[in-house]
Formats: sequence, C-alpha cells, structure tokens
Amino acid sequence: MIPAGGLSTTPQPAPFLEQVNSTLQPLIDYEMGGVALNNPSQGLWVQLWRVRVDGDVVYLGPDGGTEQPAFIRAGITEVALAFDQNMQPAIAFVQSGVAWLWWFDSSVPGMVFTQFPGILNPRLTLDDKRPGQVGNSDVILAYLRAGSLCYRQQRDRYQIEYLLSSVPPCGGLASVCMSTGNRLQFAFGGA
Repeated sequence: MIPAGGLSTTPQPAPFLEQVNSTLQPLIDYEMGGVALNNPSQGLWVQLWRVRVDGDVVYLGPDGGTEQPAFIRAGITEVALAFDQNMQPAIAFVQSGVAWLWWFDSSVPGMVFTQFPGILNPRLTLDDKRPGQVGNSDVILAYLRAGSLCYRQQRDRYQIEYLLSSVPPCGGLASVCMSTGNRLQFAFGGA
C-alpha cells in the first residue's frame, strides 16, 4: 500500500528485492510468485514467474518451467506481470499504442480486460509480498500520463487514479518493485 502522502520526501534508493522488467526487453517481464496459479499456500516467494509475448500470444509460467497461453492479442509492444495475494495473475500490456490490464475481477468473478487510454509504460507489482501484509498489500499499476507518474491499485478495482509526481525523472517508467529497504521503488530509463 502506498501511504496517503505518496512518495517519500527524501528518496531512499536501494536494490530491488527481485528481478524486474527491462526496457531492453519490453515483451518479457518477471515477478516472484507462488507454487502454482491460484495457489498461494506456500507464500509468494516460491519461484520466479515469467510473462512473454511471442507473436500474438501472451505466455505465462514459471521461469524455465512449463508455460501456457494466457490470452491472444495482436500488436502488443510492452508487457508487465504481477500476482495478487491469491496468485491470480495481472498482466498489463500496450496493444497498438493503448494500455490494457488483464486481471481477476472478484465482482464478475473472472478475468477481465480493462482499457486505460492515454497512459504510457504500464508496470505492475504486488507492493508487499510478506505474509503479514496480506490485508495491506495491493497490486499496483504504475504508469506515466501527460508527463506525470501515477498509479492505480487493485483495492479500488483500478478505477481511481492517484498522482505520485508531476515531475518524475526523465525517461520512461522502467520498473516498480519493493526494494531491500522495504519501500516501493520506481526506476526510470529509456522509453
């Protein structure tokens, strides 16, 4: 959960706790997760998972393990992965210049696609995977809009936009992930 005040007044950079997205490989992303989809019984630090785009197919699976098609969409140029506390996947992607999120909507219940026009560099993470933080953690969808760093969170069903900074560092949003300092950290780089 991002505190009501938003970003820290004094930056406290630290290494990321896990492997993160690379702007050099926009069609692959990684996230630590559980033993299997829909199975958080052993926690969310069991294995590294990977999402990747090959042609029109978005594949999901443990890194180096058996992957399966998640969905098919043409024209994807960026992808990002996270899991909620129930090991339901959330996959953000840019298709033909428009950002989308594929996520589990408990009100349906089921997986849905939600469109977010006007946002750039959608990135995802579960902000705190520690077992004692289940009630406080959220899947965070971070992105740039009109030059500002913004986010949406799962607990709001991604319907509310929050402004973090109207003057973020230069370059595109490369990654968002928990740091070794137990803070949600944003990394910027090439668009």
